[in-house]
Amino acid sequence: MYSGFVIVSGASQGIGRLVSLYLLEHYPQVSVVAISRSELLLKTLKDESEAFGLNRLHVVAGDIAKQETQDTAIALVPENQPLLAVINNAAQCQPNCHILDVTHNQWTRILDTNLLAPMNLLSKCLPMLCASQGRVINITSSTSQGPVPAFGAYGVTKVALNYVSAAMAIEYPDITTIAFYPGVVETAMNGVALAAVQTYAADPRTVKAGVDVSRVIAKLEAPIPADAPCAMIANLAMNADRALSGKFITVDSSEAEKYKTPTAQN
Repeated sequence: MYSGFVIVSGASQGIGRLVSLYLLEHYPQVSVVAISRSELLLKTLKDESEAFGLNRLHVVAGDIAKQETQDTAIALVPENQPLLAVINNAAQCQPNCHILDVTHNQWTRILDTNLLAPMNLLSKCLPMLCASQGRVINITSSTSQGPVPAFGAYGVTKVALNYVSAAMAIEYPDITTIAFYPGVVETAMNGVALAAVQTYAADPRTVKAGVDVSRVIAKLEAPIPADAPCAMIANLAMNADRALSGKFITVDSSEAEKYKTPTAQN
């Protein structure tokens, strides 16, 4: 029987919200520490979580890139309970522009949120994850597999996060670390990305250079429902095979197939 805590960042909406609720519904001895900048959305999530039992969802309202937010989240895991997993889901995809148009401040912000925050959080959680032989699920993107127009900054952060996942698998073999790509999922973030790419496509420099973003727009216009990838993320966090550690796994891969439903503990 699973018993312990899971930390989920970016938990108040989209993928993070559904993963948190899935864990509470299907793993009744598991509690979730949900982190988000939106106190209002976290309150809504807290209310929803009570359908699966009282006091199993613990919320932290704050910027995941800030040390105090990370410290507050970690402090909610009792000393007598294992930290079973960390799901690094929080991310921003802006700015959506030509890669050399990204300003220093914009680079700092996106790197802080998408790369440094998950790395710092994992560093602080390392003793607990080693003790529990826990799991880390780093949510990544197809932009990490090759340049995607308008998503240069976002892609850079995801390439780096994939590298961190692979390095952790070598250097911390007691922890199973996976870079998981959930596909283009029907979320608010996807809507923001679509609008940004449409703006990018109309930029005179994009037109002059002959940059074709039609395939990117087509993918964003046809997102998949979030249920299946969110179930996979939660089930991987609970029981991913050790052999998957360090891998980049996609929602439609053979490795992910068996994680569509709750899995028995090894």
